[in-house]
Amino acid sequence: MPRSRNAQRGLALILLLVVVVLAFTYVLMSRLPLATHQTATKREFNARVLNQAKQALIGKMVIDAAGTDDNPGRLRCPEGFNNIGTDQEGVAAPDPGDPTCARVGRLPWRTLGVDKLVDADAEPLWYAVSPGWSLQNTGTLLDINSDKRGQMTVDGLGPPNDVVALIIAPGRPMTVQAAPGCTARTQARAAPAPTINAADYIECFNAATPAFSTIGPSASFNDQVLAVTTADLIPPLEAAIQQRMQREIAPVLRTVYSSAAWGQAAGNPVYPFAARFDNPDPGSGNSYQANDGRYQGLLPFNCSEAGCASDARYSPAFVNWTTSGGGPSISVTGPGLVAGGGSCTLTGNQINCTGSYVALGTVTFTITVRATNVAMALRQLDPSGVTLTTGSLLSLGTCSSPGTVTGITGSFRSDGGADMTMRAQAPGLVGGLPPLALSVSFCMTAQLGMFADHPLLKPDSTGPGTTGWFVRNEWYRLVWYAVAPKNTVDNLSGGVPVGCVNPSPPPPAPDCLGINGTRNIRALLVLTGGSLSNPAGRPNGNVMDYLEHNNCDRTLVGGVFVCNPGATFEQRAMRADKIVRSPAITGDPFYAPFNDRIVLVDWIAPTPALPISPLLP
Repeated sequence: MPRSRNAQRGLALILLLVVVVLAFTYVLMSRLPLATHQTATKREFNARVLNQAKQALIGKMVIDAAGTDDNPGRLRCPEGFNNIGTDQEGVAAPDPGDPTCARVGRLPWRTLGVDKLVDADAEPLWYAVSPGWSLQNTGTLLDINSDKRGQMTVDGLGPPNDVVALIIAPGRPMTVQAAPGCTARTQARAAPAPTINAADYIECFNAATPAFSTIGPSASFNDQVLAVTTADLIPPLEAAIQQRMQREIAPVLRTVYSSAAWGQAAGNPVYPFAARFDNPDPGSGNSYQANDGRYQGLLPFNCSEAGCASDARYSPAFVNWTTSGGGPSISVTGPGLVAGGGSCTLTGNQINCTGSYVALGTVTFTITVRATNVAMALRQLDPSGVTLTTGSLLSLGTCSSPGTVTGITGSFRSDGGADMTMRAQAPGLVGGLPPLALSVSFCMTAQLGMFADHPLLKPDSTGPGTTGWFVRNEWYRLVWYAVAPKNTVDNLSGGVPVGCVNPSPPPPAPDCLGINGTRNIRALLVLTGGSLSNPAGRPNGNVMDYLEHNNCDRTLVGGVFVCNPGATFEQRAMRADKIVRSPAITGDPFYAPFNDRIVLVDWIAPTPALPISPLLP
C-alpha cells in the first residue's frame, strides 16, 4: 500500500511538471507570433501609406505635365526645410520661404494635395528625388522625356538606373551600427525644425553623394522604402504629353505655312517635308534637315538662329538665296514715277539693291529672288530683315532717310524652294517738281535672317500658350512625323497643294493618311514612347525601337526586318507586356506590347475622334 501511494505521488508530480512545461511553452510560443504579427501589421500599414504617397506624387506630376508646366515630367521637391514647424509645413521647395531644393527631405504632402502621411510609428514620410527630375531653384529648366533615366545611387548600384525617387517610412529611432553602407549613429529626434537632420530618420545613406539603401542589416536598418522608377513615371507622362501635343503643338504646326504671306489658306495648307530618321540623339550629329519628297520621318527641326548654334541642328544657311531663276532683281514703281531703276548683288547672306528715282508720289520698291529649302524647314518671315533707305537733296549719292517695309511674301515651288517678294515704300517729291526734280538714290537690302526660326523651334518661350517645353525637353526627338504627299509642295496647283480632300464617293480618301480604319488625315504625329524592346540601346537610328506594329509596317529586307511605315496608322491601348491569347485572335487591337500615341495635326471632314490611349493592366 505505501508503495502504491508513492507511485501515485510520483505520477502526480510528473503530470504537474508536464502541465508547467506546456504552460511555459504556450506562453513562449504565443509571444513569438505576437511580435511577428506586430511587425507584419506595421509593414502592411507602411506599404499602404507609401503606395498612397507614390500615387499622389505621380498624380501631381501628371496634372502639372498635362497643364501648363514649363517642365512637364518634373517631380516636386521635398518639403522646404524652412517650412518645417510653420503654417507652411508640407509645402515643397523651391518657394519664397525656401528657394533651394534639397535632394532629400520630408514628403511635401500639402503640395501633393494629400493629408499628412505618417508611418506605423507616427513618423512623417521622407522622400528623395534624383538630380534632373526636380527644380533646384525657381530659375531651373529641365529636360525630361521618354529616354530620361534616374541618377540615384541605390543599394550600391550607381546611375544611370531607373530609380527616380524613393519614399521612406523611417520607423522608430535606433542606434545604427557601423556596417557596409551604414555609418554608426545614435538617432535623436527632437521637435521638427529647419535644422532637422535626415540621418536621424534615414539609415545607411550618404548625405554627401547621396547614396541610399532599401535593405540593410537588422541592427542598423529599419526603414521601409518604396522606389519610384521610370517605368512608374514615363507611361502616365507620355499620356499627358500626347494630350498636350494635341492641344498645343498640332495647332501651331497647322499654321506654319498656311498664311496669306505664303499664298496659302488655312483650309488646305502646305506642310513641310520630313527629315530622315537617323539617330535622333543630340550627340549623333543629326541636322534634322528635311529632304525633297520625304513624307515621313523626323520633324524638320533644323534651326538657324544664334541661340541654336551649339546644336547639330544649327543650319544657318540651309534656307538660302539662290541665283537660280536669274538671281535677285529690283523694280521701282509708283503713280507719279518720272524715272527710276536699279540693280542687285548677292553678297554672302545679304542682297544689296541700289539705284535712283525721280517721283511725284509714293514709290514702291520690289525685290524678287528665289530661296532654297524653305519647305524643308520651319520658318517664319521677319520684316526686320528687310530695310530701305533713300537719299535727299542734302545728301546726294547716299542713303540716309528710312523708308517703310510694307510686306514679304513667298510662293512655293515644287522643289521645296520659294520665290520671294519683298516690298518697301518711300515718298516722292524728294527732288522738287519737274523739270527741276533731281534723281535721288535708294538702297534696299534683304538679310537671310528674314527667314526666322518659327516659334515652334525655340526653347526660350515659356509660360501658358507657348511651346518652349516641347523643344527644351526634346520631345521632338521622339516624334514620328507623317504628311499626306498631296499636302506638300510636290503637288501644287496654282501655288496651292492639290491636297487630301473629300473624294466622291466620301472617305476613305486614297490621298489621305489613315488611322484605325478611317482615311481622312492630312498630317499626324506619333509620340513613339520609350523603347519596349531595347531601352538600354536607345537612342539609336533603328525605327523598330520606336514604332510598334502597324505603325512600323515591318518588311523583310535581306533577311532582316525593318520598319517601312505606310499610309495607315493605328492607336491601341497601352501595355508594356505581351499578352498571349489562346487561341490567337486575328486583328486583336489589344495585343501588346504597344506604347505609340497618335496626335492628329490636320484632317478633312468628318472630324475624327482624337485618339485616347489608356493604360491597360
